[in-house]
Amino acid sequence: MDFSKVIQERRSVKKYDQNVKMTKDEIEKIIEIASLSPSAWNLQQWHYLIVTDEDKKQQLQKCAWNQPKVSEASASIVVLGDLHAYERAGEVAEEWAQKGYVPADGKKGLVDSIYSFYENDQTKRDEAIRGASLAAMSLMLTAKDMGYATCPMIGFDPEAIRKEFNIPQNLIPALMITLGKGEESRERASRRSPKDIITYETF
Repeated sequence: MDFSKVIQERRSVKKYDQNVKMTKDEIEKIIEIASLSPSAWNLQQWHYLIVTDEDKKQQLQKCAWNQPKVSEASASIVVLGDLHAYERAGEVAEEWAQKGYVPADGKKGLVDSIYSFYENDQTKRDEAIRGASLAAMSLMLTAKDMGYATCPMIGFDPEAIRKEFNIPQNLIPALMITLGKGEESRERASRRSPKDIITYETF
């Protein structure tokens, strides 16, 4: 599909065909493409909890204010941000040296820079949410391009999800995405015009 058409036709779909079951291969293909999203130092702060089991979806629905689409979609995905992504700095430095992005003797400096940047807990959280959000948008656009519908969700109790699904403390539930076959027939809500959302140079 033409990219501009993907953007224009993507909708937040609330109702799904419960008879459609997506395969792991289909879901993982979407994830693979979505994971080409950008991230600082290529640390890739995202992780996905993918729930397809019917009983597990019911449990997740309870953590999401009982919204029916959570259990009706083929998969409900909790997009997580990793607070410890910076700990992969060594892997990044090694790959960058192999590809000639940094000289071999520059690996330690790169690692030190990354660790220094992530010393602040707020920075770790901001980057985890930022990375997860970039990947989430890519996931939704990829799904649309492959003929599937999605809906981003913030209506859930993150701590309830953490407890119910044993999510490690370093992973933050940033948002949820329902995924499956469905369509939105209502007219799209209006968008603010460029003149309302652009400021050039300075305020």
